[in-house]
Amino acid sequence: MKRLALVLVAFLLATGAFAQSATEQFGAIINEASEARWLQVNVDDSLDFIEQVEPFLLDVRRQDEFDLGHIEFAVLIPVTELADRLGELPENKDTPMIIYCAAGTRGMWALSLVKLAGYTNVRNMSGGFNAWKAAGYPIVE
Repeated sequence: MKRLALVLVAFLLATGAFAQSATEQFGAIINEASEARWLQVNVDDSLDFIEQVEPFLLDVRRQDEFDLGHIEFAVLIPVTELADRLGELPENKDTPMIIYCAAGTRGMWALSLVKLAGYTNVRNMSGGFNAWKAAGYPIVE
């Protein structure tokens, strides 16, 4: 958890976000998140969204977790590497995106980082891959 906080702070420093007041930026994200039920989407709604919209799927788990199973078409960028690999995300910052991890915590960290990078249409899948798999939804093994 400390490493994730350090990654987020490092990103803010590297992008000059503190010049515009990181507190204001993060506060805006927190306000938006709380108004949008913390930018969470459950696995049932995630499945519908994936089938209808075909969003960019970002898996922020570790490689070993990804190798054991993931959602089809998901792109793996571990949350600990995300700040350094933002260039691998879609160029269009309005691209629909679902982020997931194993249970939701790393996904929330990643969501905060992606929102700070300017992405506007991002949701974290509540319950993460564990909830997806428990619901019996398709996975790649």
